[in-house]
Amino acid sequence: MLCAYAGRKVRVIMKRILVIGVGSILKTDDGIGPRVIDVLEKEDPIEGVKLERGDLSGMDLLKFFPDFKEVIIVDAADMGEKPGAVRVFKATEIEPSAFKDKFSTHGMALLETLTLARQIEMDTEITIVGVQPESTEFGLELTPGIKAKIPFIAGETKKLINAKQHGE
Repeated sequence: MLCAYAGRKVRVIMKRILVIGVGSILKTDDGIGPRVIDVLEKEDPIEGVKLERGDLSGMDLLKFFPDFKEVIIVDAADMGEKPGAVRVFKATEIEPSAFKDKFSTHGMALLETLTLARQIEMDTEITIVGVQPESTEFGLELTPGIKAKIPFIAGETKKLINAKQHGE
């Protein structure tokens, strides 16, 4: 981005931010993260922001973290709220996983991935946009109530990106 400063044009370095839409599109509302990324990709690109779909094992997400100081994860999260509720919170606010019944890093869930990132002291600030699902049963479509929330969730994610780029 170029800005005028004292009559000269100078390049402003924006923070590099990664936005990952996490979830399986095969499990109804669990696919909210990738669906929000689909919407954001159709809009004008935001300088310094990389969009990814995290329909992978949680362990696979770790490979993205070292290249970014800021990571935003959009995901279905069982927060005990009304379906469609959206909360923004830091990964450090989540109780760490005890890694019970985990004999392998293959198939690690997001909670274990965030716990591992904390344990190996990755220097990445992780913020989560959590969406309370109505259903996570097998199915290719989001439930109508969650589908209707996509524009709001995409808008909240863009506000969060803007705030992070401007140091808020």
